[in-house]
Amino acid sequence: MSGSRQLMKHDSLTFKLAPFGDTPDQRLFWGGHGCQQIFSALLADITQGSPLQTVIAEPGLGKTVLCRKLLNSLKSHKTRYRPLYLPYPHQDFDANVTDELFVAPTDSRRTVLLLDEAQALPDAFLQQLTKWLTTGSQGNVKGVQGAQAVLFAQPELELRLRSQSLQPLADLRTANYEIRPFDRRQIHDYLNARLRQAGGDPAMLLNDHLIDTVWRASGGNPRIANTIMRKALIAADAESASVLTLHHIQSATATTDATVS
Repeated sequence: MSGSRQLMKHDSLTFKLAPFGDTPDQRLFWGGHGCQQIFSALLADITQGSPLQTVIAEPGLGKTVLCRKLLNSLKSHKTRYRPLYLPYPHQDFDANVTDELFVAPTDSRRTVLLLDEAQALPDAFLQQLTKWLTTGSQGNVKGVQGAQAVLFAQPELELRLRSQSLQPLADLRTANYEIRPFDRRQIHDYLNARLRQAGGDPAMLLNDHLIDTVWRASGGNPRIANTIMRKALIAADAESASVLTLHHIQSATATTDATVS
């Protein structure tokens, strides 16, 4: 089997990592569309003790990868921070989670709560979060040291924060960051970076016409672009092809839903 044929095979035995997997992979984090700047800004906000930040984006634009990168960064400073992570609250939330998350720490570390898909959290939880953050920022309860939170959410959260019942939470927010769909250049750099990080050679797999096709079909959404590329690589491998062709990309596009949730 030739070297180019090996690069085409879309599995972990050929690539060091699956370049276009269907689940978020922090090892393939790419910050070229502003996420690195957002990550650095969030760290600065947390270091300064800001009680609440939000990161808003449509599905598929990289909120979860960014959230996990921030979580792991805070974990590396375990003597300073007590990071807590609640993923997919629309699935994981129940009545017991409040007591688990809002318990006062037993040491001097700052508790930083990271909530993914926060638009799915019920009002009662967000109202309790407001009280927890207010108490922590005032420092008037023994054991609470600078309570902080970062909410990663879809745009629906912005609408909810305009309601009267959640206005106190909105008032605590010191920064809001937005992740936008990729433009054509960003998709080019993103796909090339993913292939390089995974151990592949972008020059052997992609050209400008193929990248333009992926960009238009995905609408600049990296999750959809990942799906198209994954299917195209599988199709090329099934044909024992040595390069990706427009046929592979178009076939992948035809069977890919251009919506994400």
